[in-house]
Amino acid sequence: MNLSKTRESRFENRDKRRKANLVLNILIGIVLVLIVVVASSLMMNSPKEQTQQDVSKNDKTTEAPASDNKKQTSDEDVKDKEKADSDKKDKSDSDSDKDKDTASDEEKSTDDPFKGAKVTEGGSSANVEKTIVNPNWKPVGTKQSGEHTATYDSSSQDWAEMLEALSYATGVSEDNMTVVWLGNNGSPQDAKGTIRAKDSGDKYSVAITWVDGKGWKPTKVEKLK
Repeated sequence: MNLSKTRESRFENRDKRRKANLVLNILIGIVLVLIVVVASSLMMNSPKEQTQQDVSKNDKTTEAPASDNKKQTSDEDVKDKEKADSDKKDKSDSDSDKDKDTASDEEKSTDDPFKGAKVTEGGSSANVEKTIVNPNWKPVGTKQSGEHTATYDSSSQDWAEMLEALSYATGVSEDNMTVVWLGNNGSPQDAKGTIRAKDSGDKYSVAITWVDGKGWKPTKVEKLK
């Protein structure tokens, strides 16, 4: 009887130890799993990876100013191009105006007042060597406005424009011209002048007429003996 109880007691103790070992093994397994999980977590958040993340962030931060600089440079290039185009246009307009002025001056200086003119011997008096009438003559232009009245005052704008017409009709420049006489030619809008070239001594009698808004226009030149 005692032997049976002893065996039963040993069996119970052995079963308890086996259960205790099983629980211990399970706990050890759980601890190992936790260790692996913690180690994996630490490795994923290691300083190396954090450093890589920081470097990546810094790269992105550095790229932003580069983009801004590129945009700023692009805007400056556009402004520079617009300024260059504007300067080029202004220079072109200026050169065009100069060319027009030069062409106008050359036309006045090289225009032969007798080219295409009808020339006849004699004239309105025995003192006339020949008479010249040119259908190509045009008004010399005017700075005057409003209703025109011929003014024979040597300090007036009208007088200055009449001298310009006399010079245009004869080819004698104003600084080479001596005005012998200048006055009315029978109507308020008609005038007549007698001039002499200082260098050659040639004398001319010139009839001019007023054209509204366009100035004085030569109508006839008589070269005097």
